[in-house]
Amino acid sequence: MLRGTYARARVVVVREAVARTLMWIGAVGALAGLLIPSLTGLGLGALIGAGLFVLGLLVGLLQRRRWFAVQAAAAEKAAFAVTLEPPHETRQRLARGHALWLLIGIGATAALGVVAGPAAGLGVLGYGVGMLLSALRLARWERREEKLLWARTDDGRLFGRRSAVAEFVTTGPAGGNVKAVVHG
Repeated sequence: MLRGTYARARVVVVREAVARTLMWIGAVGALAGLLIPSLTGLGLGALIGAGLFVLGLLVGLLQRRRWFAVQAAAAEKAAFAVTLEPPHETRQRLARGHALWLLIGIGATAALGVVAGPAAGLGVLGYGVGMLLSALRLARWERREEKLLWARTDDGRLFGRRSAVAEFVTTGPAGGNVKAVVHG
């Protein structure tokens, strides 16, 4: 059990923010692959991209499904000392933290568009869509159980090393309406 005051961010909000970043990277990469003539040609690149989209969607949807279910089942009620981070602040914090990765990802998928057409971009887009669907499934679980899942804000992306992620905690549905404590 952790002692002292610490901040928590909604798991669903973090997953959605990461998924949307991946979707942007994939969409821009796929568009670049469509606009720039590639070595594989547009037809083959689009066909490979469609397959990678489906594969990425399945991986994003099913990845860590069991792990999130175990974490959600084991989550305890949040202590009084927990500070809840509002969703818009979580999105802003993650956007600032992932800005460089967004630029690198867009550059890499656009560069791959020269070689394989829209294939790489569609694969990343599919993975992002799968993660978004996974986050929506988790949000549906929250509504059904009438609990919101929260993770430590310093746990980062929630899809790094599982051993580095602390236990989740829950609050009631009203915890999602949290407002900013400090304006700055």
